[in-house]
Amino acid sequence: MAWPTEPGLRRARALLAALTLTLVLAGCNSGPDSTSGSSSRAGRLGAPQARRLEQRILDERARAVRDHDPALFLRHVDQRDHALVQRQRTYFDNLEQLPIARLAFRAQTQQWSGLSRSSSWGRDVRVPRIVMTMQLQDFDAVPVQRTVGLVFSFRHGRATIVSDRTRSGRPLFEGTPAPWDLTAVTVHQEPGVLGVFDRATSPSAATVMGVVRQGIDQIDRDLPFSWSDHVVVYSVADPHVLGTFTDVPGGALDHLGAMTFPTYAAPGTTRVASTRILLMPSSVRAGEPFLGRITRHELSHVAIGPRDDGAPAWFSEGLAEYLGARDLSLRDRIIPTSALGRAQTEDNGMPASRSFNDSDQEWHYALAWMACDYIASSQGESRLWELMDALHDGGSGTTDAEQDRVLVQVLGYDSRELARRAAARIRHIYG
Repeated sequence: MAWPTEPGLRRARALLAALTLTLVLAGCNSGPDSTSGSSSRAGRLGAPQARRLEQRILDERARAVRDHDPALFLRHVDQRDHALVQRQRTYFDNLEQLPIARLAFRAQTQQWSGLSRSSSWGRDVRVPRIVMTMQLQDFDAVPVQRTVGLVFSFRHGRATIVSDRTRSGRPLFEGTPAPWDLTAVTVHQEPGVLGVFDRATSPSAATVMGVVRQGIDQIDRDLPFSWSDHVVVYSVADPHVLGTFTDVPGGALDHLGAMTFPTYAAPGTTRVASTRILLMPSSVRAGEPFLGRITRHELSHVAIGPRDDGAPAWFSEGLAEYLGARDLSLRDRIIPTSALGRAQTEDNGMPASRSFNDSDQEWHYALAWMACDYIASSQGESRLWELMDALHDGGSGTTDAEQDRVLVQVLGYDSRELARRAAARIRHIYG
């Protein structure tokens, strides 16, 4: 057996020490939670390393929804904040009920600006802008992107979600959130209908789902064209949810029984993923025949979609009113009493689009409805669809100033004469 000489031993020990040091350094810089350089010496993660941690957690949360795994969804949520844990658990429960075809979260390099930091979040905190992509199976034509935020706190190379809102309690959200983003919801699904209800409205879910399903069947019979036969309906009472709606006709939901609204594919774009309905609790409480009528009105807007884009407001709303009331008996086709009084003396032509939903909207809706009702009764329903196509004009639309040319071409008389005949029909039926 040959033994190494003394110089050989010294060289072996030196090599062993160098190898040990190399392994130690490699271990310090390996793995997802490690850093190098000045940020490591300061005990803080650099932006690229932090963003990788954030993205890993966001990917886990999306996978947790797909796999129905609440523990994974809450894995990196600060368990000391019981209110945060409860909100996140509620959010998971909401998402799990939805028919989600696609769900993804992508952390951006940009941070939420103008936020005052809470000392409870920790010293090393990042609040990335997160692009959330979601598509509802069979209800959204394309995925919907929105910007959300989470507060990540970093300590010892690990990331923890310590908040989902600002220090003042405002949710980190841009644009109009869905009800499931803000409150606990119950989701019901039937063929063609996705109903979203909160705690106050869930007892009426069966009624609403039945009315919407019946309304779709009736609208299908009345339209000369096909549509998707699918609609998302929100029936919620939570003021925090209702307060997020923008571009409300007339400026206030208090004056509305329901409304349709587009869900855009992304902020700043005109591409619509789906058109959804908000059905107010007051309409549900009103019961039939009003509930069915207003539901069919809104379903008409969804079904017609862009086919009446650019038409004067009186035509779009009058057509929806006509379709909503079309199958009602004459005694159930009620009209505001004030409209009957206005029909005795009013002679200002059809309502202007820019002021259609002003303080006179009851009269405007009544006159627009009776105008479409008169056209259908005197020239047949096919004339309504011909007029719709002419006013749409291949997408170019027709302004109020240009409508008389189209009306004379299709109907044989102008807007002032149509208003006179509509007012006379109100007097004849209701006077």
